[in-house]
Amino acid sequence: MLIAENLWKSYKREPVLRGVSFTVRPSNVLGVCGSNGAGKTTLISLVASILPPDQGDISLMGVPLQQKGDYRRMIGYVPQNIALSSRLTVRQNLVFWASIKGLRGAALNDAVEQAALQANVNAFLSKPVSRCSGGMARRANLAAGLIGNPRLILLDEPTAGIDEENRELILDAILRLRDNGAIVLIVNHYANEMARVCDRIITLKDGLIAEEAAHAF
Repeated sequence: MLIAENLWKSYKREPVLRGVSFTVRPSNVLGVCGSNGAGKTTLISLVASILPPDQGDISLMGVPLQQKGDYRRMIGYVPQNIALSSRLTVRQNLVFWASIKGLRGAALNDAVEQAALQANVNAFLSKPVSRCSGGMARRANLAAGLIGNPRLILLDEPTAGIDEENRELILDAILRLRDNGAIVLIVNHYANEMARVCDRIITLKDGLIAEEAAHAF
């Protein structure tokens, strides 16, 4: 389970998050929405251990955020900006991220193949990222975050600015991840997409949870 308790974060004494708490069980997708400046990106950055909270606690499967190495090994983070080298092929990028996670040999190759399958990028593994469409690059970006079969997958605007076909492929991949037992936290501006894939949705306003809703599939 992912547990976030009483999270506070300020920038230059200006509070961005003011006591946010939530839990997410395996095989569940939690959506986070809200207007610009509501604290969405800050929240996902805290859970990704990119930023430290000023106050509050986060744990994943019983491992506290303070045990950063063990905590990070269970996380796959997919940022809004494409975290891939445009000069390398999709496969070469996935191999790079697998090596960063400490994988070698057969384990590395298995992790790359599994992530490519999960994100549905097998058809263009040999294509340089510079020659991929925006939607293909988004799917490859997702695959990079899935290396190593993480327990928690953090998605920051995973479908921003792409065509309908690639959007549907990414949403289908998110649902498969949930069905395979992953915890997924997704930040997204598209209400129809959130309603399709999320088990619960929290809305941030002025650094607080203003609303929480369950979605009935």
